[in-house]
Amino acid sequence: MSSNRIICVTGPESSGKTTLAESVAHMLNAPLVPEVARRMLSPGQGYDAEDVERIAFAQAALEAQALSSDSKWVVLDTDLLVIRIWMQERFGGWSDALEALFDAQTPRLYVLCAPDMPWEPDPLREHPEERWRLYDRYQAALKELKEVKPISVLSVRGNHDRRLAAVRSTLGLEPL
Repeated sequence: MSSNRIICVTGPESSGKTTLAESVAHMLNAPLVPEVARRMLSPGQGYDAEDVERIAFAQAALEAQALSSDSKWVVLDTDLLVIRIWMQERFGGWSDALEALFDAQTPRLYVLCAPDMPWEPDPLREHPEERWRLYDRYQAALKELKEVKPISVLSVRGNHDRRLAAVRSTLGLEPL
């Protein structure tokens, strides 16, 4: 296992993940692995399960590249858990190849963002009315994952400063 410590910011659409991931990476002076789907999909253009599978492998490759750095921390704006839920929601399944890739992920701290903020429209977002249902799905998936992998989960709510303070506290860092 890598000596890096991984923090993955996760949760449903428009729940503040990217903003929080960027702030955590800056706070820790750590590499930030962006959400690959934003580079591989175009607004208004359809996609299929094969496209999402390519996104998953590209996301895992970027994560592996960041983990090869000398940085103590690596911050992920998303990981295969998001892609897994996306695939299951959109296409009803998940391939054996992606399951193997998912199973090979190294342990991490998941920071689960509640969608307790206004929806921000974005051409790549699809489910403004489904955020709390999807949040419950993330909670269930993380609970299940915690039973089989050594992961940690921090659920965050409220404004950005409150969320960042919760991450700082969980990591044992002094408050600002």
